[in-house]
Amino acid sequence: MKTSKLLKKTREILSAKKSKQRKEAESLQELLAALKKKKKKLNAKLEKTKSGSDREHIEKELAVIRAQRHKGLKLLKDIK
Repeated sequence: MKTSKLLKKTREILSAKKSKQRKEAESLQELLAALKKKKKKLNAKLEKTKSGSDREHIEKELAVIRAQRHKGLKLLKDIK
């Protein structure tokens, strides 16, 4: 193959990787936004809840959401 064809194929492969990463980053941002919204709702629900067992359940769910958001933010940073 000529050099120009090799360079063209290389550019196509690299741009495909970049577009795939861009799509992944966009979908990850949407997921992080949804998790943030869920976290806010649970925090509001936690403030209103008086029952100990209900509060404990909500706190566990919040801990999971926090951990997942942290992982997602780290991954998003690595992608960019």
